[in-house]
Amino acid sequence: PDLISDRCVQASPLLVAMASGTVHQSKTWLRALTRQPVPAHTGIYKLHLQTKATIDSAAVRDSVKLPQGIDRNEWIASQLVGIFEEVVQLINVLEDVCSDDSCPRMSAGQHTHYNWADEANPQPEPVSAPEYMRRLAMYAELRLSDRKMLPIDGSAFPPEFPEVAAMLCKRFFRVYAHAYLSHFQVIQDNAAEGHLNCCYKHFLFFVMEFQLVSKADMQPLWDLSVRFLEQDAKRHEGKAVNGSGSPPPKVAPGPL
Repeated sequence: PDLISDRCVQASPLLVAMASGTVHQSKTWLRALTRQPVPAHTGIYKLHLQTKATIDSAAVRDSVKLPQGIDRNEWIASQLVGIFEEVVQLINVLEDVCSDDSCPRMSAGQHTHYNWADEANPQPEPVSAPEYMRRLAMYAELRLSDRKMLPIDGSAFPPEFPEVAAMLCKRFFRVYAHAYLSHFQVIQDNAAEGHLNCCYKHFLFFVMEFQLVSKADMQPLWDLSVRFLEQDAKRHEGKAVNGSGSPPPKVAPGPL
């Protein structure tokens, strides 16, 4: 399969669903997600929109870099809002192909399974893939809507914010891993793999840039991730040779 396609614009129903994020929001558990976790007038959301407006396949890596003069936590929060939106769009799409019967455990391939736990339910619980993604979407929205966690009045971010951001990203990765390893054929059949790849690259370069997810946690998609990283390095090598870009990033084999 063409896993590294850069075709980000495809006229297919599945891609339209992924792009709009509203087509499949008929179930009651998704209705709450139509709200913005961060109000539109805030600096965090404006940074998020600025990033979203500049992202295309060739510019994803540069779009996640911390701009000069911007607070690191505020920038991570703005990126996290975009990552969350893309994950919810993907969950909406998988709703039609991922069921309790087809995916009785949240998984990344045949040998990697994930349990759910949170503050209210600290005991890890095996759940189906749809149930895991439902809980994750609801949980992430609650955390991102928490004004103590993501202050919008200029207050300092709490010390635990980086840890919460890393935890959410680790769980967001699992949605991508499940989509690629359990449902990629359906996505490809609907000509939407290019858009999926663009969203995953945004996630990948973001968590690499800020060291939010370890290589061990990304192991199910590590080969694909390395291919994306190498693809991006070659693109930047070409720009550097032509005098139009910075040197390519080094792809380290160790933890992100």
